[in-house]
Amino acid sequence: MNLNLKSKLLFLSIVPLLFVIVLSFIILLELFNNNKNLEHTKYRILEAEAISKVIHYMQIERGLTAGFIASDNLNSKDDILLSAMENVDKSIDRAKFLFLHITKNSNRYIINILDSVKSNRKSIYLLNMPISEAKSYYTKNIADLLAFIKTIPTTMDDKENRTYIAAYNHLSASKEALGQIRAALNEVFTTNIFLDNLFFSFAGNLEIYNSNASGFELIAPKKLLIFHNHNFTNSVVEDTFEMMQTAIDNKNSGDFNISAQNWFDKSTKSINLLKETEDELFKNVNKLINEKLDLIFYEMTLLISFLALSAILVTILMVLIIKKILSSTNTLEREYGDSLLLLEQYKTAVDKSFIVTKTNAKGIITYVNDEFCKISGYSKEELLGKAHSIVRHPDTPKETFKSLWHTIKDLKQPWSGEIQNRNKNGTSYWVKAIINPIMDSTGKVVEYIGIRSNITEIKNASTIDFMTGYGNRTKLNSDINKLQNISLAIFNLDNFRQINDFYGHEFGNKIIISIADKIFSLIADDEHLRFYRLQGDEFVILSTAYSKYAFESIVKSVLTTVNERMEIDEEQILTSCSCGISFEDKEHLLSSANMALKIAKKSNTNFLVYNEDISLNNEYKNNLHWAKKLSDAIKKDNIITYYQPIVNNSNLVYEKYESLVRMRDG
Repeated sequence: MNLNLKSKLLFLSIVPLLFVIVLSFIILLELFNNNKNLEHTKYRILEAEAISKVIHYMQIERGLTAGFIASDNLNSKDDILLSAMENVDKSIDRAKFLFLHITKNSNRYIINILDSVKSNRKSIYLLNMPISEAKSYYTKNIADLLAFIKTIPTTMDDKENRTYIAAYNHLSASKEALGQIRAALNEVFTTNIFLDNLFFSFAGNLEIYNSNASGFELIAPKKLLIFHNHNFTNSVVEDTFEMMQTAIDNKNSGDFNISAQNWFDKSTKSINLLKETEDELFKNVNKLINEKLDLIFYEMTLLISFLALSAILVTILMVLIIKKILSSTNTLEREYGDSLLLLEQYKTAVDKSFIVTKTNAKGIITYVNDEFCKISGYSKEELLGKAHSIVRHPDTPKETFKSLWHTIKDLKQPWSGEIQNRNKNGTSYWVKAIINPIMDSTGKVVEYIGIRSNITEIKNASTIDFMTGYGNRTKLNSDINKLQNISLAIFNLDNFRQINDFYGHEFGNKIIISIADKIFSLIADDEHLRFYRLQGDEFVILSTAYSKYAFESIVKSVLTTVNERMEIDEEQILTSCSCGISFEDKEHLLSSANMALKIAKKSNTNFLVYNEDISLNNEYKNNLHWAKKLSDAIKKDNIITYYQPIVNNSNLVYEKYESLVRMRDG
């Protein structure tokens, strides 16, 4: 730029003023962006608050619906439930109005969820569903709404407000877990039966509640935390958790002495206390945003006035240059800071949601998160510097690890699959893992990162008998294929159908569980014996290291134990059992033992060892042969009837007639 001397002097004289003006302009731009971000944040907070009210009323409706279905009084009207349903509809209408007319959010996903909740509750009759399906309907939609709220912090630039929403996510998760506990125990106290599936749901939600309550206390602003601690510490909360403890203590007896209405009222009041904390949270954050907006307005007014008076002293060229430079720098710094902050949030989210480890290129552990320590039972100090073989389960095939290392080391590609591990106490657990190689700019692998999720419950559900908790047929078949030098005994209770018909299936189930526990207790300390329940009243013992004589001796002990008198619900029950034993090859082990069992029952023998002499294969073959012949004869009209009279010898009168059926064969 060619400036004459006068212009240069003028430039030098206005440098200090130019600096002030430029600085003021930058501050104004910052305030404008802050104002825009706060307006955006304010709208997002309003949306979160509206959705939280929908969730709250749906939680109440879910609990009332579960109790109403469990009461078996579906023909009567429940005014409280109808009122709760009306509250849900009103909260949905208010939320939709907010999205469409105030915040003008074009996110059709959340609008569609709200429309679906309102319309589907009209088109399907939830009260005719099983309790589990009705509760699942509410829980799924509540989870979708909570998931939407969890995305809100990622759209907000204001760190302090993000902290409030993050605290709300923990609080809402706690409230949702307590709401699911309310619905589950409402059913329990209505029926006075604490089924295993309800107990597992209750225990899981109690863990979720405790985890998120701790998370809320860690990140909640001090003022909000003081309000919550003061508000949530009273006799109603104590009564709620005492009733929960009573349900746990009396799970098996069903002697709760708690009315469903009392439980629902107390738990609802406790949940409402959490709702009051939510309301206080939104009140605080809205107040904070409004104060910031007011402050920005006053600051912007002063700066605009100053800039209006100073703008004539600065050339347009200098303003544009400085504005461009500083604006670009500011944008880059902000984006860099935002990127770091988002990256940290992503890392925190992954660490809290998954089991994470990192190793160096040689497979030595360099990082573990808390979830890995929790599931493995080892401390970080015990894990760092060790190989992953520290949690390797001996049952995992070596081929699995060969495939894993070939994929991530040689092919340098991610590997995914299911792996069985063993924790410090020796207990096995299953994870679904994704192992990623991390490479430098030259393509050399420098480390590996593994992200896993716990699938133990899913795996166990496919191999564990739901009623007794022991292995099922799937587990038995898997062990037969996997183990060597095996023999098998299958036990079947005699005349068990009579017990079921006389006492009922619930009583019969108690006998099944009692006998299963008896048999397992007898062999539990022997590592060479494994126990399973196949179906109904059939049980299996699988041996891996016993001779015929020794295994027969064990079977006799089991039969003696089963034949002992037992007391169920003050009834004296005497059971007996038959057993079939097989030492055949794996392919025929179970079928031959079952064949021996059938022959033992026919011959009224306690137990029988299978051999070829007692095989029913020829009988089965003959039955199939003649069944086919009869079927073909019927189809081809080869069944012939004959009729003849039966004569009284004394008076030669035809008193009766008989018909004979013959099959034309060949």
